[in-house]
Amino acid sequence: MNFSQLRDQRANGFRRLRFEPALEAHYRKARDEGIRSRARPVSASALTLFLVYTLLDSLMLPPAIARDTIAVRLMVTCPVIIGVWWLSYRDIRNDHFVKIYALAYLVGGLSVVGIIGLARLENHPLPYEGILLMLMFGYFVMGIPFRTVSGASLLVIVAYLWVEHATGSGAHQLMINGFFIGTANIIGMVGSWLSEHRQRAHFLDRQMLNASKQQAEQENHRKTRLITVASHDLRQPLNVISLILENLTADGLPVEQQSLVSRLKSSVTHFNNLLASVLDISRIQEGMISPEPTRLCTWQVIRQVSETFSEQVQRPGAQLVIHKPATGSGVFADPQLLHRVLQNLVTNALEHSDATRIDLRAHQDNGKLCFEVQDDGRGIDDGSLEQIFTPFFRNSQRQRSCPGLGLGLAIVHELTGMMEGHCNVSSSPGQGACFRVFLPATPAPQTTESVSGAAVPPSAHSPSLVVVEDHDEARHWTCETLASWGYSVRGVASAEQAITRWGASSNAILVSDVHLPEMSGDALYDRLFARKSVRGGILMTADTTIPQGYDSERRLWVLHKPLIAMRLRAAITQLDRLAD
Repeated sequence: MNFSQLRDQRANGFRRLRFEPALEAHYRKARDEGIRSRARPVSASALTLFLVYTLLDSLMLPPAIARDTIAVRLMVTCPVIIGVWWLSYRDIRNDHFVKIYALAYLVGGLSVVGIIGLARLENHPLPYEGILLMLMFGYFVMGIPFRTVSGASLLVIVAYLWVEHATGSGAHQLMINGFFIGTANIIGMVGSWLSEHRQRAHFLDRQMLNASKQQAEQENHRKTRLITVASHDLRQPLNVISLILENLTADGLPVEQQSLVSRLKSSVTHFNNLLASVLDISRIQEGMISPEPTRLCTWQVIRQVSETFSEQVQRPGAQLVIHKPATGSGVFADPQLLHRVLQNLVTNALEHSDATRIDLRAHQDNGKLCFEVQDDGRGIDDGSLEQIFTPFFRNSQRQRSCPGLGLGLAIVHELTGMMEGHCNVSSSPGQGACFRVFLPATPAPQTTESVSGAAVPPSAHSPSLVVVEDHDEARHWTCETLASWGYSVRGVASAEQAITRWGASSNAILVSDVHLPEMSGDALYDRLFARKSVRGGILMTADTTIPQGYDSERRLWVLHKPLIAMRLRAAITQLDRLAD
């Protein structure tokens, strides 16, 4: 049953101790499993009780009567109890076991009636407390369903009254005993009804909780799927637009149109940053981000951030100055998350501070590696400092001139915390701002690879490039961009075409989309590299859950879409240089 059906069941109530058929079957299954588990300690306590009564019979009753009562307890009642305990461990259906369990209760109650009857035949007044004990045992201890235990208890009471009458009890005494036994039975029935009603209410609460949890998990799965699809489907056209703009610039447009192209590229970059922020905050809130920290070279981290903004800082405006940290300086962090943190801080300084200079540096600080992004801009007022890392917070004075969502710094705060670090900011109005990110320090890894340095123009010995992309427009503009840089480029639409057209010992570099119809770009690269059809590779993906970076053992880069032209070109240059 779904949550709405369970809610309707609760609203309708269950005074008759019955649910809707589908839920009733589920309840009985769970109840029967519980009764089976409960039967084991109940059997142990009942067996102990009857053995104690056996001892009392031998001490307190006349030998002739004790012989008969002890025989009933040891030959009838105790074997039945032992049988129930034994069956609770056997492989029989739970509903069948519950019936046997209830029958055992009835047999136990009738055996007590029989013992009272034997004593009456010998003219020995045996009290009916044993009957009361059996009634309470059935109603409150054994956990038998209300209707079943009420019917069994009624049979025991009728049998007791018949025995009393058959053994010569007077009408007055019979009425007194019947009144007390009947009163006890009514109290037991009320208690049993309340107990089962409470159990059903708890069961219904658990089912509603489970249904709510399942509904929430399904909703989270849909959100996760939406975020993943949105990330891929929105980044893909952005990649095409970025490649078209790159070609427009490379084609040598008239001077008066260069500013228009520059503005377009700036708008695309801004839109990509907004999209990344929305997707990042959604992934954080849905718990989709799981840091994978590793040892990183601090200098390479800083250089990669600088390369990301290489085109932006070439335009009129702020200057990004990077400072080389101490030799051997390293940081223990997730490379993708750390890059995103520093990228957001630099973007914030470029777009929102009115700065003319931005400094990016790193240094050791009490066992932590401190990254600093400092600008000489307008600064932050005291009221805004307290809320600067709050999601969707934006300075009201700058909302119109600096469009944005107010998520960049919130993402910095969240991602830094995920990597067991912290961040802060110091600023004064008119004196600029300095953002600091503290993460665990570690010695830098001894072998590191990164895209760095200026891209080298292709030579006659440069490799040819094989572009594998099933999206026609993306493939066309990727090939056009690479060709404009002077490379020999061939493009194909499928992994099968790439496998059949390029043989062994090819002086080629693979540039492939990760998601291809026949096989993944990763599998395609492994196959071509194994037979020496390519000397290195670059995988492009719009799925940001796939880590971006370089695998030196495989000579393979993974770059996120939309591609940063300078980063792509530097990656090709590096693969070309390593193969020499």
